[in-house]
Amino acid sequence: MSAPEWQLLLADSQFLGELYEGSAPAREACELSYVHLDERGDSVTLGFDTGHLPSRPDQGWHERPYNRFEFYLLFSGVTDFQVNGWTDSEAREVNIRAKPEALISVSLGHEGSGIDFRASSMRLAHVRVYLAAEGS
Repeated sequence: MSAPEWQLLLADSQFLGELYEGSAPAREACELSYVHLDERGDSVTLGFDTGHLPSRPDQGWHERPYNRFEFYLLFSGVTDFQVNGWTDSEAREVNIRAKPEALISVSLGHEGSGIDFRASSMRLAHVRVYLAAEGS
């Protein structure tokens, strides 16, 4: 997924559009920090962390200090799941292709390594802000 595709996808109102006023953080500003496979079903959750804070934060966030933002994307109806190694190198390469009326294709890593799967849907599962220590 190119940087503009990533930003267009996340800028949609069903994802981060309202928090970022239609201008989501760039892909390189978001670090993949969480991968969870649901052994009870057919879903995968990916968590991302960024220092690019929302321009329109939730009202409840004003009550406490924060300098990081986390968001989680839940992929359902997962098929064709494959793992071919996993290192921090693969975690830096995220490719999500979401086309209307088609399966969502997700690739974490380089060609021939990492995690690949397809999903029938994707939704924003959770967001939160937190205060990280200096140098985190």
